[in-house]
Amino acid sequence: MKKLFYSVALLSLGACSGTVPVSGETADGERFNGTFSTPGDGRGGGALSLRGDKGVACDGRWQLDEDRAGAVFITCDDGRTGTAELSTNETPGTMRGMLGGKLFKGTFDDPTLAAGK
Repeated sequence: MKKLFYSVALLSLGACSGTVPVSGETADGERFNGTFSTPGDGRGGGALSLRGDKGVACDGRWQLDEDRAGAVFITCDDGRTGTAELSTNETPGTMRGMLGGKLFKGTFDDPTLAAGK
């Protein structure tokens, strides 16, 4: 029974997830802050949660490929949508794209670091 308990505990620790901070801004100065949630292995992708300084809430999904580049897809509660390219080749990572028809850029911490990889 003890072996089973320790095995489950180790598996749970190995699958831990976390969050990394994200911030961004549209070309007209609207600012956003939030998080990327990260899977336990720090790879692949996860959920996005953002809140704008004007009260809008946005969520979405992000994805990184083997080259540590990828994309994020955003949907806001005011009807705006957007996409941005992600790159972790710089520190912090960069996000560049469009949100609601306006240029959007931002930064985020490397999700692989949040997972301890």
